[in-house]
Amino acid sequence: MKGKLKRIAATAVMVSLCAALTACGEKKAVQNSGNGVSYWVPMSPNASQTVGNLSETFFGKQLMTATGTKITYQHPVQGQAGEKFNILVAGGNLPDIIEYSWGAYVGGAGAALKDGIIQEIDLEKDAPNLAAYVKAHPEIDKMIKTDDGKYYGFPFIRGDEYLLTSAGPIIRKDWLDELGLEVPETIDEWTNVLTQFKEKKTSGAPLCINQDAISFSSMFVGAYDTYDGLYIRDGKVVYGPTEAGYKNFLEQMNKWYKAGILDADYATVDTNTIQSNILNGVCGATYGSCGSGIGKWLSAATVEGFDLVGAKYPVLNKGDKPQFGAYQFPVTGRFATITKDAKDKALCAKLLDYAYSDEGHMLFNFGIEGESYEMVSGYPTYTEEITKNPDGLSMSVSLARYALSEYMGPFVQDKRYMEQYANLPQQKEALANWIDTKMSEHAMPNVTLSAEAQSELSTIRESIETYKAEMQTKFIMGVEPLSGFDSYVENLHKRGVDKLVQYYQEAYDRYMSR
Repeated sequence: MKGKLKRIAATAVMVSLCAALTACGEKKAVQNSGNGVSYWVPMSPNASQTVGNLSETFFGKQLMTATGTKITYQHPVQGQAGEKFNILVAGGNLPDIIEYSWGAYVGGAGAALKDGIIQEIDLEKDAPNLAAYVKAHPEIDKMIKTDDGKYYGFPFIRGDEYLLTSAGPIIRKDWLDELGLEVPETIDEWTNVLTQFKEKKTSGAPLCINQDAISFSSMFVGAYDTYDGLYIRDGKVVYGPTEAGYKNFLEQMNKWYKAGILDADYATVDTNTIQSNILNGVCGATYGSCGSGIGKWLSAATVEGFDLVGAKYPVLNKGDKPQFGAYQFPVTGRFATITKDAKDKALCAKLLDYAYSDEGHMLFNFGIEGESYEMVSGYPTYTEEITKNPDGLSMSVSLARYALSEYMGPFVQDKRYMEQYANLPQQKEALANWIDTKMSEHAMPNVTLSAEAQSELSTIRESIETYKAEMQTKFIMGVEPLSGFDSYVENLHKRGVDKLVQYYQEAYDRYMSR
């Protein structure tokens, strides 16, 4: 009991529970009555543009009709999901279902099970549709259970490799064509292209990216056979910013910065500025996504001939396959879980398992046949209600009224959704280029840290990441000479990077043994 109270206290943000709930306009959980279920879930930002509750969408209404279950949805205020989750769990008056990433709970879902916050799932008994999917896709199994082998909820699963990468390097294709340049693949080719852009196309810095794109996207750091954070190499957890390759990466970024190739404001530039710079010809290369980057910018461009291409992640040697890049695991960590206060576990499980049935799969991904999609030669094809909405809604907003495929939820996302969402040839080419990496071999899975590790690392990790980010900026801008790299690495060790690696190695080993 003492450990339970400690974990709950650590998880919660306890600042006058009742007052906080009232002040933010969020009602207390509605308990199950009759054939109904109360369901707490963050709402899709796209859906919230047209409705105030998921029950008001065509999707929500159809789900209740199809399952014969009345669902009372509760949505935390946009941008406050983490805080509200903590308050909700600490309050002791839970809805039947909570959909969230249980990594936010100290000790993870395993600790939440031990504390009696959520209920264990018997996959074969409670979720036959999900069980059938996992049996057909055994690689998913370890991603949806705790370190001690217990199933605890209904996951969001990206059902195809095509869905695991959605962002990468983007370049002005029309500029490349005008200057007779090929899409760059190596760092040297990137240097040449950016130099040509600077001399012949723009007086500004041709590479406009923010600090996140420089770092965690591995847009350039991956070319040096390392990563800007924790990653896996041959079964061992490694912290990339301490490696020799990281120094080489910093040296290259420093050269580009001094040459005026890299935007001098990269450490503070925001996405709106990047978009403006790309559309107005201030820069010619950046990092962005398939939808809100390439798709959005192509439709918004006013310059005649404006074109974009998604380049492969850079390498040092021509012909090498990139080791690192953007990547998402098939299972994200967000689960719909049945709580301790659920009055009818079987009803909740049946509702959630419906999404993994053939019928549920179509609803969650494509919506309502005859309204949001039609079957054309066996292919679920979105109608103009989605693709050319008569009210002028974007595809993502119009789709959010009928399905969850544009966001996430407890279901298997269908590749055919993305094939239509990213339907421009430039988008299709970009996705093919961006996914062509070995990042799946290096990405850190959604491991579960012990409560002890989470407690100790809460301060260590912040100290490490803050210092690393500060020094990265100083090295790139030349404020600190790269001769001080060894001293920087020594300071990372003093701040506890070895303990960070140790705890994640232990968690990774437990994950691999599931």
